[in-house]
Amino acid sequence: MASRKEQKEAARERRLAEERAHAEKQRRERRLRMLGGLVVGTIAVIVVIFAISSSGGSTTAPKANTPAAKNAAATVTKLLDGIPQQGSTLGNPNAKVTLTEYGDLVCPICRDFALGSESQLIANEVRQGKVKIVYKALETASETANNSMFVPSQAAALAAGEQKLGWYYIELFYHEQGDETTSYVTDNYLNGLASQVPGLNYSKWSSDRQASSLANQVGADEQAAANAGYNSTPTILIQGPKGQAQPIVGDPTSFGQLQSAINSVS
Repeated sequence: MASRKEQKEAARERRLAEERAHAEKQRRERRLRMLGGLVVGTIAVIVVIFAISSSGGSTTAPKANTPAAKNAAATVTKLLDGIPQQGSTLGNPNAKVTLTEYGDLVCPICRDFALGSESQLIANEVRQGKVKIVYKALETASETANNSMFVPSQAAALAAGEQKLGWYYIELFYHEQGDETTSYVTDNYLNGLASQVPGLNYSKWSSDRQASSLANQVGADEQAAANAGYNSTPTILIQGPKGQAQPIVGDPTSFGQLQSAINSVS
């Protein structure tokens, strides 16, 4: 039987291969749209798109007063406004279906899920009270260049959750995610995200995120993942009255795949 270290290394290789394939697919789609005349923009916009496709995103967090940061905050607020939050749970606590997401905030595939199918799920089934989402930590992409900040970054989200604002922090992190091959996750980066969370008591958050109990919770999430044999992110579990659907590993191919899994257990 392979050791835990060997399993994590194999999972990392699979994840990197998935990211390369995903990036190449996006590049092909962009070229087709451009050739078909569907994308029209200025030279500046083209440069931005090229930079994003090449690096996977900015290597630093936008400052809270920049247009990019303000746009991210507005998008996240519109998505989450009015939806109940408690700790790392988003949605009606009595929802019949629970989606558990094992994620790494630095993982670009998690980001694709968050900004794609998961956003659709939040805007529909979660907002309607049919589904709740529970976020759990599992280190994958952070191992590349941000290993020392994995626990602090996850604890930062949990600390926001102490004020029922954890999902604002998670979503902002994904919207402003940097290049996983650079050590961009710093205390300043985490503080910058916190400054954008609407209604967050910054002083309390800054103190709470240092609590050993939150670091222990991150460790417990990882241990639960290891016990279940999960070593890739995102790993998505969907449970309901009729049982648990087959785990989804990686970004779902479509929102319909998530809906199908939810319907199978509802």
